[in-house]
Amino acid sequence: MDIDRLSRNEFDSSDIKRILHDTGTLIITPYRVYDLTQDDDSLLVGVTSLIASQEYKMIHKRMKRGKQYAQQQGLWTDGIPPLGYTKGKDKKLSPNDRADDIRYIFNSIIEGVTIPDLIRNLDRFQIKTRTGSIWHYNAILRIVNNEVYKGDLHGIEGTHEAIVSVETWDRANTIVNTYSFKAPRSKNKIYPTSGLIFCGNCGKVQGCNYHPHIDKLYIKVCRCGNRSFYYNDVLKLIKQQVLSHKETILKAIFCLDRGSEEDDTPRRLELIKKAMGKANRALEKIEILFEEDEITLPQYRGRKAKRTEEIKHLEIELANLMKDDTDTKRRTLDDYLRIIDGLFDKWEILDGDGLSNEDINRRLHVLISGIVWRYPKHGEPTLRVIYK
Repeated sequence: MDIDRLSRNEFDSSDIKRILHDTGTLIITPYRVYDLTQDDDSLLVGVTSLIASQEYKMIHKRMKRGKQYAQQQGLWTDGIPPLGYTKGKDKKLSPNDRADDIRYIFNSIIEGVTIPDLIRNLDRFQIKTRTGSIWHYNAILRIVNNEVYKGDLHGIEGTHEAIVSVETWDRANTIVNTYSFKAPRSKNKIYPTSGLIFCGNCGKVQGCNYHPHIDKLYIKVCRCGNRSFYYNDVLKLIKQQVLSHKETILKAIFCLDRGSEEDDTPRRLELIKKAMGKANRALEKIEILFEEDEITLPQYRGRKAKRTEEIKHLEIELANLMKDDTDTKRRTLDDYLRIIDGLFDKWEILDGDGLSNEDINRRLHVLISGIVWRYPKHGEPTLRVIYK
């Protein structure tokens, strides 16, 4: 074939050319024979390889630009669609009859179901993967982390119909990407308060120590001097305080419902999301202009900095507004109520049956940010639960 079929990468071409030169190997094409020990042939091969490399870069750039443009139009360009979606003739994604399975996965995670338990439930209900296989831990993580399910495509918002709401997607992601979801169960010994108890003096996490000779658990002694205590007694107090928090949530729902009629937060959210979408599309166009040498490097940097700063301010405004969104607050409080009602069951570590340590830990992580523990040398032990 031609010289450019050896390689279209200028760095690889140099290595190939050197090896062929050192070994005295001839390059034979249908048109001529190249001897790299001859200066003319060596120069011709070098120039041909350089032209082939530049041509390949241009082809790759055009393909990338075409793919980006298709994605901006909401077209699916990444092969087989994810579970729950079908690619139509217009190349856009639309939910299919497996969308309910995706919603079940997201809702289960939000309700505090562990991934191992979720996998068992999926197998029990005969819900298979897209290829008809059984579920694995990482398969669940990939689904929950996939932004396609909230209607976004490669950072572009609202390109197709979402299967779950943005709030549901964000909450499920927050859960699976923090605390004990970071590793499968076999790698961690999970207790009801794993990652939740913090030293009230120095702020470090205080775990548990098991003493096999007396078959009891104790809170670890902190290096700063915060003392240990029998774990089950602490856990009973935590359970009591968390369950009593239900009244606080009910009052918050009552106050929220009374003031919901005058709330214009949904409209403001919609306007901010549209502005963010516009700014992101403008940023992508700036990248394309720079790639095509339509603008200089200083122009590119100036425009990019301006748009990046605009997006940053919009993200901050959106985050602050989400905190004040009445609908989001109400859904969150309703979820908290369901979790607390579930925590009224027996706890395995306290009662010998009921909710497992891992189940309790997931639910507590959804409800609370931390538990501040203090037990000074001359004083009584105290703890304070910090709710989200």
